[in-house]
This record gives sequence, C-alpha cells and structure tokens, in this order.
Amino acid sequence: MNSRILLNMGLFIFLALTLLFFIDKKNDDKNIQRLSSLSLEKIETIHIPRKNNTGILFIKNNNNIWDMRKPYKIKAHQFRIKTLLKLTQTPVEKKLNTETLNLTDYALDPPRARIIFNTTEIAFGKNNPVNSKRYLLAENKMLMLLDQAYPLVSAQAASFVDLSLVPDNFELLKIQTPVADIKLRNDKTWESTGSIFLNTDQIQTLIQNWKSAQAFAVHKYMPRNNLGELKISSKTKTLIFKITDDDPWLILALPDIGIEYHLDKPLKNTLSGISPKDTPDA
Repeated sequence: MNSRILLNMGLFIFLALTLLFFIDKKNDDKNIQRLSSLSLEKIETIHIPRKNNTGILFIKNNNNIWDMRKPYKIKAHQFRIKTLLKLTQTPVEKKLNTETLNLTDYALDPPRARIIFNTTEIAFGKNNPVNSKRYLLAENKMLMLLDQAYPLVSAQAASFVDLSLVPDNFELLKIQTPVADIKLRNDKTWESTGSIFLNTDQIQTLIQNWKSAQAFAVHKYMPRNNLGELKISSKTKTLIFKITDDDPWLILALPDIGIEYHLDKPLKNTLSGISPKDTPDA
C-alpha cells in the first residue's frame, strides 16, 4: 500500500471523526437544560420591576440596539444588557416542580428581585447556605444558580446607562466650554472663539476627545457644586453638561435626564479644549 493511499485513508478517518464530534456536540447542546425556553433573538423588551413603580424598562430598537425607556430615556449599556440576556440561556443541572414546594421558604414568594424578558419572568430568592447558589423561579420551575446575575438585576438604574457622553448619530456641530467655543460654519469650516483660540488640528482633537470620552460610572443625579458647563450641539439637539465636581474625579451632570457621569479628572481639560501648555503649571 503506497503512501498516497495511506494519506487518503488518514484524511478520511480524520474527517469522519471530526464529523462525529460535531454531531455529538450538537446533540449534547440540544439535551442541555437551560434556565428558560426563550430564544435570544426574539427578546424585544426587558423589565426589572421595582417598588413604588420605579422599575427599569429596556426596549430593543430597529437597529438591534438596546435603549432604556424608564426611568431614563437614553441608550443602555449594551454589555450589561447582554449579560442579562445570557441569564435566559444559562445551563442548569436540575429543575424542580413547584407544586409541592413552599416558595416562601426560599424567599421566592415574594421574591427578592424579578426580571421579565418579554412576558417570561425570572424571580430571585435567597442563597443556599450549603453551596452559596441562589434559588430562582422560572417558567414554574425552581432551580439553583451561582450568584452572578442577582447583583446586576438589583443594581441602580443609572448603572445600565451607556458610558459614552456623545449619543449615537449625534453630529457635533458646536462645542462650548468655559474657555473655548467652536462651531461649524455653513461653508464647512470651523470657527473658534473664546479665551483660548483653537487651530484646525486642535479643533479636530477636541471633537475626537468628545466622541471617545467615556465615564467609568454613571449614577443618579445629585445636586452638588456649580463649576461651569460644557455644551455640545447637533443640528437638532443641545446637551448641557453641568460640571458639579472636579476632585477627586470629574462629574458631569445631566439634571434634565436625572443622571451624572463620573470621569477621570484630566478629562475636564481634555473636554474643555485646554492643552497641557495652557495650564498654569505648563
């Protein structure tokens, strides 16, 4: 038997084994019990009920981007939404019928937290002291999972807000800061006024700084100091960020929406159009 025949036989055996592996894996995936029977692509709304009608509502828009509708009307933090969605597909070892169970014993009646995907509700109970897993109720079945989703479901609404300062599809046409003022003229050239003049390169840097700026956290708005304003405008909308603190970090508030962005302190100068050479210590 020559080497070519041996090589072909080897390739055939390899392909056959590979095919069997993927068939077995596909069958195994079908046999895995998941927390819910929901299909991810069919989930259009997520509701986290809270006391006193302070729940959180997310809706998937036509571009498959998740927006928060309550309590704030703003783009949602996409990664955290995906984390919530993954909960529905979590593999579970065992599901228990609830007919013979007293759900109160597991803090599931009433539950400690709830989340609703479309119309499918998942309730969170207490932790099992033996294995530190949390009791959950989904589709009339009780199960236990590692306590990973509960802290997120219990988090404040502002923690689900997107960290970017500039909304999607927001064309920056004007930026006003305490020291700089730039706007796009009708002839598509930029005009710079204010106490600090910005040349073309500096203007583009300022625009890019705004587009790339992200907070490290978003919180519910809390009145603080009045240290000035930063304004950005598109053709149809103006956002006015109130500078309410700048030490130990920068806080930019949107009181009308009810949130505040917490950012690294150096971004105060970066977003104001102040370069290092313009600072007193330069």
